Amino acid sequence: MMSPGRPLHIKNALIWDDEQTIQRDLYTANGRIVDQPANGAQVVDLDGFTLFPGLINAHDHLELNHYPRSKFREVYDNAHQWGEDMNSRLDSEPYKSLRAYPLWDKVFIGGLKNLLCGVTTVVHHGPPHKPMFRADFPVRVLKQYSWAHSLHFDTDEEVVRSYRSTPKDWPWFIHLAEGTDEIAAGEYQRLKALGCVGENTVIVHGVGMSSKDIADAAQIIRGLVWCPTTNHYLLGKTASVRDWIGEGVDVALGNDSRLTADGDFGAEITNGLHKNAVDTNIIDEAIKSRSAKIIGLPELDQLNAGSPADILVNIRRKRGSNQLIIRDGLPRIGAPDIMAKFPRVQTVAATLDGVEKRIHIDLARQIHRCQLKEPGLEVDALPQKRFYLF
Repeated sequence: MMSPGRPLHIKNALIWDDEQTIQRDLYTANGRIVDQPANGAQVVDLDGFTLFPGLINAHDHLELNHYPRSKFREVYDNAHQWGEDMNSRLDSEPYKSLRAYPLWDKVFIGGLKNLLCGVTTVVHHGPPHKPMFRADFPVRVLKQYSWAHSLHFDTDEEVVRSYRSTPKDWPWFIHLAEGTDEIAAGEYQRLKALGCVGENTVIVHGVGMSSKDIADAAQIIRGLVWCPTTNHYLLGKTASVRDWIGEGVDVALGNDSRLTADGDFGAEITNGLHKNAVDTNIIDEAIKSRSAKIIGLPELDQLNAGSPADILVNIRRKRGSNQLIIRDGLPRIGAPDIMAKFPRVQTVAATLDGVEKRIHIDLARQIHRCQLKEPGLEVDALPQKRFYLF
């Protein structure tokens, strides 16, 4: 069980705060940031480092990240075609064997994938599997949400029932207009006719929506979740986030699962910046303030008193280059020299994409117990317990 870390007093670091960095002390206790040092807080000098809030992945299917990236034709007109292709192969290999792993192992790998690249909060699009909300799960998973899969794989009745049963202050997610054909182009109006376009509606993908529908949605919905690498892989096209943002829509970034995405969250950032020629400010907002607003947890966008103590130190797009990842005030994985600044945290040597790391021993135990393996991660054997005879 990974309980929140002991209180910390971090000094001399630069703190990301409302689009700028300032130098101030940061204190944690019971897994949250507090406004003054707690009794017995460990003092850690991080002079020369910059601290950021943990990243938010606004769309993932956590139990699908152990599958290989898969498609069965070069380009799809609509993601539901891919879904039908995929469903017809679930009883063939390698999918049959991969489906047979225990649920905990499958969702754990999804959580670990996110944590290793600096994501500390994930929106899972699917059933709220109980293992994802255990205290020892690698990342925070949004609890107050509801969802429908899509207008293709759910009936109209199921979509309406899901939407109407969702509290108005909870986000309601649906894959919508995930295609470039006429079916995708008509889905927004179909959803609106069902009475399921409202202030808590969050559209995932939205690739096939017209300019007119985007302008209409902008007056109503809670936001759009953009998944560029999945969209390019399946459809050869992604949503024009400039158009969405130009209409005043909050846009969040999602990684989807490795079944269709190009790796982890860092790949979405890189793809968004380069392949889609989106500027850094749009990406920053899509992984911070706008994501936090869409999921209803604005405190995740800051490192102020009351926020979760989810802290990234000198975060990079390539996960092996990340200096330190703290979740709930507990250092989870980092460069050996920085992890050494927390002498009471027991760690195990590891390599991530060929880069030396130290990883918290409890997380290392989970990794060793998991029947599935995270690509690019090697964790040394756990230290042997000592037994004494008296």
